[in-house]
Amino acid sequence: MHRNIYIDVWIDNKDCPEEEKKECPNDSDLILVTHGQLDHSMHAPFLIMAGKREERKIVCSSEVGTYYELFRKIPPTFIAKMQKGGTKDFGYAKVTMVAADHPSTCVGPQGVQITGGSACGFVIEIPHHDIRIYHAGDTNVFSDMKLIDELYKPNIACLPIGDCLGMGPREAAYAVKNFLPTPHLIIPMHFGSFPVLTGTPEEFEK
Repeated sequence: MHRNIYIDVWIDNKDCPEEEKKECPNDSDLILVTHGQLDHSMHAPFLIMAGKREERKIVCSSEVGTYYELFRKIPPTFIAKMQKGGTKDFGYAKVTMVAADHPSTCVGPQGVQITGGSACGFVIEIPHHDIRIYHAGDTNVFSDMKLIDELYKPNIACLPIGDCLGMGPREAAYAVKNFLPTPHLIIPMHFGSFPVLTGTPEEFEK
């Protein structure tokens, strides 16, 4: 049986494939949410409630999970709350929540801002395929990325490069050079979806 893990789902952004926008995916096993800001958190409830897989879960911080329960009316059975440093073993994947340097604010009724705790990243280990993915979430570069590399030995890293709302190409390249020597594949992300996210993969590569 194949498994589907979504991270920070944002279905109606301009780069989302049209076929995904027409019908909310119903095949999720895990939906990982790094923090409460809307472009990262708002569509997880739609995916989880549209889902057909019995043991599907949203994996998030305790604060974001409580927000989903109270304000988005998601049943607690669909939420796996964690905090940084913890690992949950789902059998087909182990998920570890790691640090990130970024705010986490949820939006409640009438646009009221509610604390979402602190932002995080994730390390997803697929043990049967020797895959360990470090998804940094929204973050600035920080020296404890070196601890993430040393502890979890990710062979794939997904790093934001958009600038302005997180680290840009220069900071991401610095992170790779100085703190993340283990990954053999680096995937730049979180760029171009807003006008202020001006970083590009070409700048990162350069």
